[in-house]
Amino acid sequence: MIQRVIIDSSDALTELCFLGNIAGTDKSPVVSQSPRHRHAYTAVYTMLFAPLKTRPIHFAEIGVAGGSSALMWNMYFKHPETVLHMFDRDENFLNGAKELVNSQCMNFSLMDVGINGDVCRALSASNPGGLYDVIIDDSSHEHGHQIRIIKEAFPLLKQGGILVVEDIFRATAEEEYTRPLGAIIHECSAAYFVVCEHKDRWSPGWDNDKLLVLVKA
Repeated sequence: MIQRVIIDSSDALTELCFLGNIAGTDKSPVVSQSPRHRHAYTAVYTMLFAPLKTRPIHFAEIGVAGGSSALMWNMYFKHPETVLHMFDRDENFLNGAKELVNSQCMNFSLMDVGINGDVCRALSASNPGGLYDVIIDDSSHEHGHQIRIIKEAFPLLKQGGILVVEDIFRATAEEEYTRPLGAIIHECSAAYFVVCEHKDRWSPGWDNDKLLVLVKA
């Protein structure tokens, strides 16, 4: 069973909230650069990722778009041996993110989450023979793609590794995730939806301020 928690971070201004504002990413509810959305994710991510901040990790994000979140992660994770793996199906997005961040610790690779096997292929090629500490999906937000990403990415997590699916539509029944992910949930030490509230959250017409967090046992 996937649990469900509600977190209201209206009174929190974490380092990631601050860095998200600097980077201009919609993951921060306090971003002032007027992106299309303001999601209340950065306080939650602070709770999840603070223990990893100064450790050497392999971190992946699927869905680069303008590169603002890549910039935020590059500012947050401090260890010189940390590698940040960024993926997108659009080479123009990848090239734009490279120009924005320009960091030795980042790998940028093509991945199409709409093609069976391509998530596994791209993750494996970017970190040959290795596993990931964190994998975040911020790609198409389509339910079928999200399920494919989880099924292909979860085996590439380390023990204790964290997989997060962003921007889950609140109107979608949670059973639509529980049913196809039953086998994977049994391999998790924790599995929960996080409904992310904040007085300044903004996702008009989408209402998708919600995460699915899976922690590998």
